[in-house]
Amino acid sequence: MLTTPSTILAPVAIGGLGGSGTRVFAASLQHAGYELGSTLNSALDNLWFTVLFKRALWTQEIPVSKDVAVSVDLFHRAMTSGLTGNMNSSERKLLKQLAADLTPNGSWECGAHARHAANMIASAIQPGGQGQPWGWKEPNTHLFLPQLDQHIDGFRYIHVLRNGLDMAFSDNTWQADHWAHHYDLAHEPGSPAPLHQLRYWLAANRRALNYGKHQMPGRFLSVEYDDFCTHPMRHWPRLQQFLGKPADTPIPEGLIASSSIGRNMDHDLSIFPNDLLDAVHELHFEVEELMKSG
Repeated sequence: MLTTPSTILAPVAIGGLGGSGTRVFAASLQHAGYELGSTLNSALDNLWFTVLFKRALWTQEIPVSKDVAVSVDLFHRAMTSGLTGNMNSSERKLLKQLAADLTPNGSWECGAHARHAANMIASAIQPGGQGQPWGWKEPNTHLFLPQLDQHIDGFRYIHVLRNGLDMAFSDNTWQADHWAHHYDLAHEPGSPAPLHQLRYWLAANRRALNYGKHQMPGRFLSVEYDDFCTHPMRHWPRLQQFLGKPADTPIPEGLIASSSIGRNMDHDLSIFPNDLLDAVHELHFEVEELMKSG
């Protein structure tokens, strides 16, 4: 567990499958006064997290715990005290190796570039290191939920889900294409891509929910994006309370702009086995119960 100075608050992170609507919740954190980092893309993803965790090697083999712990420690320091004059030689070597893999230095394309690794190496003290509420949004956060929770004292997490059948037909398949081996899944040759995507959706969300429910009571919040867009006042007060804000905080104008809800209705669902559909419905029901309980 990282020893955190009393002036540094525990962070809040947001994750989920790519295309789950996590940007809306990142904007909600910003509205609540949370600093999400100085190196973000247009979707508000924290690209320092991307550099450290979406490694080419880790898309081929599951990382050992101590290597993930190093990334957690480096990210936490970068987001608080900064890394300038605050790294040992092996940590500096690691970041330079990661920068060498990223475009335009190398061929690895994960959403971050070599310059993002360079500005992390050069980072000075951040608002999160000066007592400001802080956190980050990067969809792939959920893959490393146990390590983040075990190494960051007081860590809180918001897990965002979208309708599993809609997500099965999403064009955003990066996670299913690169992380399936983390869930003992393989894309069988000749099988429909949506089938693989739905199996990944189920396995990834199941693991995140199981960990959050049992290991992070009071520090884990699950939200269904579709229901949030349709009935925002069912969810907005509990989100604000989770962030330590008054439940009656007004929703910022223009925050919610739902899109592609119900895309599965234009597709043939007979490609999905009945037992898989049953498991998807059961998980949605479980999330609904979790949301009711707060």
